[in-house]
Parts: sequence; C-alpha cells; structure tokens
Amino acid sequence: MELKLGANIAALRRAKGMTQEQLAAALGISPPAVSKWETNTSYPDITLLCPLARALDTNVDMLLNYEKTLPDEEVVQKINELLALARTTGWQAAESALKNLLHQYPTSVSLKFHGAGLYAAFQVICPDAGTEERAAWDRQRKELFQAVHASGSTEYWQSAAIALAVMALSENALDEAEKLLLELPRLSSDPTVIWMELFLRRGEREQAAETLQKHLLHQAQQMQSCMVCLLDERLGFPVEVSTKINEALRQFESMLFCHTQLSDIMQVELFRRTGQTQKLIENLCRCLDGLSVPAQPPNEALFPALPIQDTHHEADQRLRQIIYLSIQQACQSEEYKNDPNLRAAMKRLKDIFST
Repeated sequence: MELKLGANIAALRRAKGMTQEQLAAALGISPPAVSKWETNTSYPDITLLCPLARALDTNVDMLLNYEKTLPDEEVVQKINELLALARTTGWQAAESALKNLLHQYPTSVSLKFHGAGLYAAFQVICPDAGTEERAAWDRQRKELFQAVHASGSTEYWQSAAIALAVMALSENALDEAEKLLLELPRLSSDPTVIWMELFLRRGEREQAAETLQKHLLHQAQQMQSCMVCLLDERLGFPVEVSTKINEALRQFESMLFCHTQLSDIMQVELFRRTGQTQKLIENLCRCLDGLSVPAQPPNEALFPALPIQDTHHEADQRLRQIIYLSIQQACQSEEYKNDPNLRAAMKRLKDIFST
C-alpha cells in the first residue's frame, strides 16, 4: 500500500487553515521543506513527526495513516446527528463538530460533499442568522464543493460541479458557470431499459423493477424542475400562459408525488405578479402550514420499493428547504410581513424547525 504522507500533511494543513509558511514557522524549518513533504519529494525527519502532528492537531498514527475515511452510510448518519445538534443546540456547535470531523477525516470526499449540504441546511433551520453568518456558510459550502470537484470522485464530482455552477450564477460569474457546465457528460442514449432486460434475463425481477422506478423518479423530478423554470417571469410568458403551465405542474405533482408543494408556491408568485395581495397572503399561509406536515411518499403504485421512498425523502427535504427559503424571502417585503396571519404562520413554522 502506498504511503500518502504528503497528501495527509497537505489535507490536514488546509483543514486547519494554515499556509505552508505558517506550518514551517511552527516547526522551525523552511517553507520549501514543507512543499517537498507534500509532494512526496522528501519525508520529514523522524524527530519532527511528533511536533508536526501537534502542529496539525492530530497524532502520529493519523499522520502516517495510509487513508482514513468513513463509509458513506456512517457519513450520512453523522451529518444527520449534526443536523439534529444544530436544531437543538445551535449551528455553532454543529459547525464546530463538522470541522472536527473534516480535520479527523481529511481525505473523505463523501464527508466534504455532505458537509456542504449541512451548510445549506443551516440557511433553513437558522432563520434568525445574520447576513455575515449566511455569507460565511456560503463560503464554506463553496470551498467544500471545490474540494469534492477537485478530487475527481466518480460518485460526487458531477453533483459538485452542478452545485458550483449554481453558485457561480448567483455570483454572476457566467464564464465560470459555463466552464463547469461544459464539463458535465452528455449522454446520447439511456441504458435503463437495457439494464431492465439484463436483470429480467437473470431472473432478478425486483432489481429490474427498482431500476425502472429509480429512473422514473429521477426523470419526474427533472420534469418538475423544468416546469417550474417555465414559470420564470424573465421568459416573458403572459400570465394566462403561466397559469396554464402551473395548472399542468399541479396535475403532474398530484399524480406522481401526491402533493402540490411547488405548484402551490408558484401560484403565490403568480398572485404577486397580478397584484392580488390578499390571495397571495392566504396561499402563502397555506404553503407555510403545508411545510409543517411530514413529507409524503410519492405515488405508491409507481414507486413501491423502500429504497425509492428513501431517495424521494432526501429530494423532498431539499424541495421543502427551497420552498421555505422562497417563502422567507417573500416575507421580507414590507407589503406582506406585517400581516398578522402571515406572521403567525411564520412563527409556527419557525417553532417547528427549531424542535
């Protein structure tokens, strides 16, 4: 097994927020020596291993470990624990625990990827956070996604590239967004039906059905996203056309997902565009109340397999976060935020997210 001491030193140093010069100064050596260690051109003298481990807040066993990481299922479990910690104790405690994990497992791409998701969750479960805190979460999230993207991980780099492209667009860095999008593969055909046939010929009917269900759910979520995008006011469709599109979205959601969360919030947006303030507030209150209801599974006839339910639950949680952020932004308007019904609904939702 190849010793990855240089990579470990570099990962631990970055996780601690140190430069090569700062690490060198702490050890009383030259910066080029640290550079050589990290590129495996040379190795630290044995007498420096203990001081080096102390400077990096680790131990020699960890420093010399070939690769220390976590299984994906354990990563998800730890992130869920941190999410619960943020809700009960506060985001500061959860962030501190996350940074400790990242320092302890500096080579875990899965931990970086899901850790970035935790920073996104902070935006939802901490509605009272200030502008500076939210900006700091965005920076940390971006740094983690950049590390995942740079890792080239087969499982995570595409999702990281998409997340970074979205963040680049939010910063109006259009060239960077285009560069990231161009990296993504373009499939000319879909092998799902071939996989189904393969499983059926092996007599593996459950795997064949699950393959189709997963693909259908993924495609349905993509169609849902595209229909929402068609309601973007910048496309210039008349309100009458947008209303018909939203009705189609409502029928689609009701048929496949057994709820109409996105079409409901888009209806609120249509009321805003047409100046129907009272209807806007009434529908906004209904949307807020709907977020307090446990997430419903998708159509059981189409998606009966338990793994599908788990996959949808994660997507539904992300959907609910997006809706909540949209509602929170709308409630900042002076025209709406002083309405007593809306304020009461926001308070109920805040209490739910805090428990």
